[in-house]
Amino acid sequence: MLTVTRRVGESLKIGDYRLILRARTVGGVTLTTIHRGHLSIKEVEFGHPFKLDHEITVYSYPSNRESLSKSMGQAKLSVSAPKHVIILRDETETDFKRSNNQTYFGVVT
Repeated sequence: MLTVTRRVGESLKIGDYRLILRARTVGGVTLTTIHRGHLSIKEVEFGHPFKLDHEITVYSYPSNRESLSKSMGQAKLSVSAPKHVIILRDETETDFKRSNNQTYFGVVT
C-alpha cells in the first residue's frame, strides 16, 4: 500500500486511471476519475474504500500534520494495488517528461 498527500488540484496516476483531488471536506474528499476518456466525480468518505476496479482500491484520510484550517486543502490517499500497476505522482511524471524533452500539459481543474 502506498500513501501520498495530495493538495486540491493535484493528481495521481494509477495504471490507466488518473485521480484528481477536487475538494476536501471535514468528512471526506471529492475525486475526479479519468479512465480511457471517461470522466466521473465521486464523493469518498474518510476511511471508506473506493474501488477503481477489481485490483485497485483507494482510501482517503485527513491530513493531521497541521491545524484543520491549513489542512483543508489536502488529504492523504492510500492506494492498494498489485505490484505490476504503476503509480505516478504529477510532479514525478512532469520531471520525467521534461528530462526527455516532451511536452506535458498537466491537469487543469
